[in-house]
Amino acid sequence: MGEIKVSPDYNWFRSTVPLKKIIVDDDDSKIWSLYDAGPRSIRCPLIFLPPVSGTADVFFRQILALTGWGYRVIALQYPVYWDHLEFCDGFRKLLDHLQLDKLLADASIYAQKNSSRKLFIWPSGPCDG
Repeated sequence: MGEIKVSPDYNWFRSTVPLKKIIVDDDDSKIWSLYDAGPRSIRCPLIFLPPVSGTADVFFRQILALTGWGYRVIALQYPVYWDHLEFCDGFRKLLDHLQLDKLLADASIYAQKNSSRKLFIWPSGPCDG
């Protein structure tokens, strides 16, 4: 990531898209960090979840490209959760906090065993933007 941090594209991204921090759990140490870019009127954004060892800014190129085409993109960095049920509960609380109707998520966090991407729509059904 060292070379990327000095690239003009990354520096422009960091200067134009703020990193937001949100607490949705009773535990104040669980802080979700996110980049939310694109039209806020779109209530069905694309959401990127990084792999376990990644951060939200690994998606800066996707954010720049997709927002240029009019999409709303949210890249998340999640706090430590000790089991999947706790993670899902925190994720659901975050979605409620962001007041999203639906989303399309790139859940690369779940694709650790192969290089394929896993996408899911929440709640189930078409995403009408």
